[in-house]
Amino acid sequence: MVNKQQLFDITKQILEDIELVIHFNSSGSFFLPEDSGGDMTYRFFGQDLIVEFEWEETETLEENIVLGDYYNDENTIKIQLLSSKPVDFYTISNIGEVLTHELTHWLQEMGGIEFGDTENVHTEDYYFQPHEIEAQYYGFMFESEYCGSELVEIVERWFTKYGKFHEFNNENELKTRLLETLEEFGQKIG
Repeated sequence: MVNKQQLFDITKQILEDIELVIHFNSSGSFFLPEDSGGDMTYRFFGQDLIVEFEWEETETLEENIVLGDYYNDENTIKIQLLSSKPVDFYTISNIGEVLTHELTHWLQEMGGIEFGDTENVHTEDYYFQPHEIEAQYYGFMFESEYCGSELVEIVERWFTKYGKFHEFNNENELKTRLLETLEEFGQKIG
């Protein structure tokens, strides 16, 4: 089971390094913590971790988009920022959400969880796998606390921003079902 406070503290530490990179650099590919003036790797729970932060400026999007991936068995998380506008508070909170989500997968793997379907991210069933529910919950809760917003607002914002990329069949039904599942998960863990 993930310790929420430890997870959020790790997210905040890495997010500070990402903010340093954004503040003092232009777009590019960065390996953290090294490229923010730190060591070669982060060290959490006795494990090394590298965060690859890829920042691309683009004129083809209406708003800034943040994508993430955790490379199983490599202790590497990739965060990709596609920015079409200046990086603002909500972009940073979105980076924090995605980073927390991927950190949860890293912790899950350290805990021995085997990931099921990791390929079909455009199917609705993908989002209801137990490992995904946990990662989504902690990611959305980080952003909720960061922004001072309710979970429902964060989930709404995610569907508004990212739903078009996933081409869900019945977005409103999926959103309601996902929110109920996330709230049930939150009650279950206390």
